[in-house]
Amino acid sequence: MKRKLLHAVLVASMAVALSGCGNTSGINADAEKTQKATETENIEEERGTEVAAAEQKENTTGTPDENGNYLINGSFEEPDFSGWTVTNNNDVTEELDVYDRETDCFAGAQSLHFYSGNNPVDFSMKQTVSGLEDGTYKLTAHIQGDAAGDENPTVYFYALVDGEEVKADGKLQGYVNWYTVEIPGITPTDGAITVGAHVATAPGGWGTIDDITLVKE
Repeated sequence: MKRKLLHAVLVASMAVALSGCGNTSGINADAEKTQKATETENIEEERGTEVAAAEQKENTTGTPDENGNYLINGSFEEPDFSGWTVTNNNDVTEELDVYDRETDCFAGAQSLHFYSGNNPVDFSMKQTVSGLEDGTYKLTAHIQGDAAGDENPTVYFYALVDGEEVKADGKLQGYVNWYTVEIPGITPTDGAITVGAHVATAPGGWGTIDDITLVKE
């Protein structure tokens, strides 16, 4: 795959040492609230193609894994996008897959990988968890890559609760220069939370997303 490996030397506010993965990360804890902001995501899904749709499943029992994560396949260690609805918006993203290069992951051995050489990057992803106990939850996600000179790329993660979307921007700031997004204080009243992301860049954009967690605070 043709792409530039930009070794960034930016020092961010959190550094974590995890086996097999480089992860210098910046943390964004400022979430932007948008009332009833589901229309854009719905339009994107209608115009794109779902990736590995047959493998999708959801956590409907509200039961976390051994690490307290309520998301299925949050670190993309499965061979497909199990647990996630991943949509290649307008079918423009040239590569949208599970990447098995440990050098490009934040945790574990695999990550969600995206790249386009001649076309723009444009994809969205989401997962719904239901059957959750009352309480407050926090979403955390990690992303790295490059926007190919795009000064206004779209990179954000969100949590949709009771028809209200809470959104936090991510950044593509260089090769394995991980940017960490956090959305705390998620309090569902119906036991359901949908989490997701949208990434869109100019042609030449690339990167990986990894280690997405939804935990109880």
